[in-house]
Amino acid sequence: MLLTSMAILQEEGQISLAMAPSAIYPPTPVCELEDNSTMIVKTTVGPMPSQIHDPVKSMAILDTTELLGDSSSAESSPVDVAAKPLPESKPNPWLQLSHVASTVQAPMSGAKKLRKMLQETDELIVCPGVYDGLSARTAIELGFSAMYMTGAGTTASRLGQPDLAIAQLHDMRDNAEMIANLDPFGPPLIADMDTGYGGPIMAARTVEQYIRAGVLTKRCGHLSGKKVVPREEYLSRIRAAHAARVRLQSEFVLIARTDALQALGYDECISRLRAARDEGADVGLLEGFETKEQAAQAVKDLAPWPLLLNSVENGKSPVITVDEAREMGFRIIIFSFATLAPAYIAIRQTLSLLKNKGIVGTPEEITPVKLFQVCGLKDSIEVDMKAGGTSFANGV
Repeated sequence: MLLTSMAILQEEGQISLAMAPSAIYPPTPVCELEDNSTMIVKTTVGPMPSQIHDPVKSMAILDTTELLGDSSSAESSPVDVAAKPLPESKPNPWLQLSHVASTVQAPMSGAKKLRKMLQETDELIVCPGVYDGLSARTAIELGFSAMYMTGAGTTASRLGQPDLAIAQLHDMRDNAEMIANLDPFGPPLIADMDTGYGGPIMAARTVEQYIRAGVLTKRCGHLSGKKVVPREEYLSRIRAAHAARVRLQSEFVLIARTDALQALGYDECISRLRAARDEGADVGLLEGFETKEQAAQAVKDLAPWPLLLNSVENGKSPVITVDEAREMGFRIIIFSFATLAPAYIAIRQTLSLLKNKGIVGTPEEITPVKLFQVCGLKDSIEVDMKAGGTSFANGV
């Protein structure tokens, strides 16, 4: 199953990717670029045929095409082949897909979902940070309209390392691909994708790869000492990402991020985001606000262009709640450490109990079956039963 994705490019050269699972047809992307070079790419699936009327005749036509292209069949001209009527054949039940295609609705791509929410509603899109399958499943279970694959969480959970661009493309892409495909009809996934792994050419190539998988490898915006690339280098990556989107005829959402606040000041951040908007970016992200007033002013200075807010508790910026962000006029808010920090606390407490008292102390209601249910047990049982399997004939 293919992904749908969205990417962000930052000044450091990072890319964030918004993704959602697609059907078996090629996806279209959404992309975001930051001036420390982060890119968000979001993809959508191509059109799925409504139905296949006669798969047998379709196969015959394909066979004819192959025959016409065979130089060894010199006696069979295109006219001769076309003049021969296709033999009538009884439909092969194994090939009868029309009843499936006509009754099963193809899932909407993550890019299209996000774009639809931004264009057709005024709602604030709240995205909890997720970093693995269980945290993502929990967010889906609770009904969040979108998710954010945190680079810090992915790096910590997969590698046990800090968020310092240590994770590589395959680490982020594989994790994002897994999360985005958990539920074909689930919420879109936004994920960081570092700097694009090079200049404009690599940024474009990275976007094309992230259409089919997700990646995040960026330096945390709430660490001091950030260095950002020159404005023109930042904009060149945005142009490359936008060109890739046009070339692929994709719907991905391009999110332009700047981390220049610490190094270059507020005015330069606004100037960079305006330039990114003019280059085709769909959403802006100014990282590391120093005050709530500054955050509110950024929304006003860039209106009506939609802005994304990264909310990190105990970071460099003041805590802005969902209600406050909504009142300020932000369109998307992500909580990068929403699951990672509580997971650390719970795991540490439980392992301390195990070490000191020899028990884990799991609450009675949290059974193995309960955890499996959160992770899609019901869907697996349904697939097995419809296929005539007996794996669950005696229960779970």
